[in-house]
Amino acid sequence: MRFLSLIALVVAAPTLGHAADYLPPAPPLPYAGPQAEFTWGGLYGGIHAGVTTADFKTKELGKTLVDDAYYAHIAHDLASTFVRLGRDFSDQQPHLGGFVGYNMMFEDAVFGLELDYTHMKDKLLGQTSMSDGRRQDRGAYSDNISYTATARAEMGDYAILKARGGYAFGRFLPFATVGLVVGRQRLAAALNSQYTEYLIDPDTGRLGGINVGPTARNSIIGKTGYNYGGAIGLGMDVAVLDNVMLRAEYQYIGMASYQGLSTAVSSFRVGAGVKY
Repeated sequence: MRFLSLIALVVAAPTLGHAADYLPPAPPLPYAGPQAEFTWGGLYGGIHAGVTTADFKTKELGKTLVDDAYYAHIAHDLASTFVRLGRDFSDQQPHLGGFVGYNMMFEDAVFGLELDYTHMKDKLLGQTSMSDGRRQDRGAYSDNISYTATARAEMGDYAILKARGGYAFGRFLPFATVGLVVGRQRLAAALNSQYTEYLIDPDTGRLGGINVGPTARNSIIGKTGYNYGGAIGLGMDVAVLDNVMLRAEYQYIGMASYQGLSTAVSSFRVGAGVKY
């Protein structure tokens, strides 16, 4: 019996050796679950910098000055045809600003509201002046007007409350905006003119003397306050991280008439923001 037991031990020894060398498998890693998909929805905010250009147009401003200086006057029609402030003018300034908004997602469509504030390094400034004279025969009389007109316009910081719509292509969001603008404006304009009415001989057409004048007829506009307008824009947001985005944007702003002064503003900016 001992002999048989010894033989069985010798035969089983290799199997026992392999069993001793066996290591249990490593436990599986914990299941992390599905990764959250990136979304543009929610609150965001950031800063921007760029260049703002304002174009000031004076055509209606000249009319405002003439209407004031020659109100109910026989020479009004003559003055309104040629009195000008000079050429239109423009100015360009760098700017800094910030924005905050909220996006809502409808599948890949994005809609939201955004408040945008722009601070100019210096006020946008333009000025112009012009001098001229004109005479017009009126039967036995001739109206003669000589004038000098000047204007100085400024536009300062402005804010835009805008609706925003776009379509998300993953981490790229092209968008368009439309909004209401509030900006600070200042205007100083003056018309200094001399009106003279000459007598004309109806038979010969020669000047026969002065009936009225020379008489100063002047008007001044000085106004500082807030003005309103509308804005449209196009841009692109790019999410470089789940909560960090970069932005490039263009905006066009048309301000309401300011005592006859028309102001159009173009703004190019780049920015960076954080999604919350």
